[in-house]
Amino acid sequence: MTPGRESEYNELLGYVELFATTVWQIDPASAVHPANVIKGIVQQFGKSKALAGLRQAANDTVEETRNWNSEARTVVDEAFRAAGVVTLSEITRRYSASYKRIVKRGFIKNETEYHVVNTILVDHASAISDDERACLQTLTEAFEQKA
Repeated sequence: MTPGRESEYNELLGYVELFATTVWQIDPASAVHPANVIKGIVQQFGKSKALAGLRQAANDTVEETRNWNSEARTVVDEAFRAAGVVTLSEITRRYSASYKRIVKRGFIKNETEYHVVNTILVDHASAISDDERACLQTLTEAFEQKA
């Protein structure tokens, strides 16, 4: 694996492990805990296949949390940041197809999309550029004016 993919693997493994333990409340010793499943995939098929599984698991968390309000997302982000793990907001920004559609479309359709964009916007630890932050600010302001 390239150093970039190795870094992504480690980052996603930490994220999925913490999400499964704290949000899904799966016992870390359980055979069905995603971190344990991933270890089996690594042994059987290698890290590249495991990375694909981690990306899918991260996307599953994004889909599961897409209807969460900003406050719930902020609580999870703060807990993950305190644990030294990438935040839900950052995972959403990287892997969410709906987030990418919103940005490409250029406007926010509903409250759910608003919460997704707003949480990424207020997460100052998120690795977004100044231009992307300005774009998100414009999108949220336009939605708030219509609401």
